[in-house]
Amino acid sequence: MKEAKFEGETIYLEVAGRSMDVHIAAPPGRGPHPGVLLMFHRGGLDACTAHYFKEFPKAGYLTIVPNFYHHCPKDVPLHDCKKFLKDNEVIAEIAASADYALSRPDLDRGRFFIAGHCMGGRLSFLGAGTKPVFTAAVAYYGGGMMSHWGEGRPTPFELLKNIRCPVYGFFGDLDTNPSPADVDRFEAELKRYGVPYVFHRYPKAGHGFQNPARDKGRNADEIATSDSAWATMLDLLSASGATPDRVMARAG
Repeated sequence: MKEAKFEGETIYLEVAGRSMDVHIAAPPGRGPHPGVLLMFHRGGLDACTAHYFKEFPKAGYLTIVPNFYHHCPKDVPLHDCKKFLKDNEVIAEIAASADYALSRPDLDRGRFFIAGHCMGGRLSFLGAGTKPVFTAAVAYYGGGMMSHWGEGRPTPFELLKNIRCPVYGFFGDLDTNPSPADVDRFEAELKRYGVPYVFHRYPKAGHGFQNPARDKGRNADEIATSDSAWATMLDLLSASGATPDRVMARAG
């Protein structure tokens, strides 16, 4: 996988003595705009991430993408950089990115979301469970929820109880990571701790159904599911920033 070209603004944040590039795309107008802190998937800053870096601003969202692979050796393929990530470092980088976003005058602080696909779904849960500034968390088929990246930190699953915003999850029933049984566990844990959530499950979709870079590998059902999930997510986010009761009523 090759790193894609990202049009827009790039800034650099110092986190634990290292410089992390952060990519920003703003919709037209002065704002303030609702914002999304976009967690990339295992492919990093690739064509899939570039696609959503364009699509979220088209939908009106100030879009901020931290490059968690900034400390990965340059000769390592993007797809293999995941093994260099540690939860304690990623948590600090999410927090720094969120603080930067909240400092921007063009961000609507009352509508600030965290979202991601696959690995990014895991990171969305991780961020929402450790940085209580988001008004909703979106996770598309986040896998690896019960695993540690580095010792000494709770898993994202164990942090679900700390989430203080509505959670919107999108999952394929043909997926194996997370499997439908895993999604059942996520749902039970959110219910246990009273976290508002809306889960959508798609019986004919597998993992990565919303990755446009896989168009040759996606069937018609998965493409239709992708389009439906995107429209559903935008509708849910348009209601967020309100009380959880209103969000749940809109979603129901």
